[in-house]
Amino acid sequence: MPLKDEDRRDPFAGLEPADELGLTSHLPPGLRARPPRGDERKVRPSERRRRRRQLSVTFRDASIPERLRKLALEWDMLAPDRESPAVSELVEYMLTPALEAAERGEVAPP
Repeated sequence: MPLKDEDRRDPFAGLEPADELGLTSHLPPGLRARPPRGDERKVRPSERRRRRRQLSVTFRDASIPERLRKLALEWDMLAPDRESPAVSELVEYMLTPALEAAERGEVAPP
């Protein structure tokens, strides 16, 4: 279980700031003063790559997402955490043959 912020120890607690000791004058400009990060979380590269593949789908029947989750669990399709249903994997598995058939012209448009 990850530590909460209040449970973490500060390895630099009790040390004098480098600026006050005059130790930053020989550092490259990028390391002298870092701008505050604020409350924004840093976006990981894997999240940037995933965003290009991500698609949000809204179903007209509210029961469909739960049915997909249930089927994924029945078919033992689990997310990497080995607990959550891998609904994206299930939808891709079910959609790919229909998509390929539609691209071949075998499925009429709605």
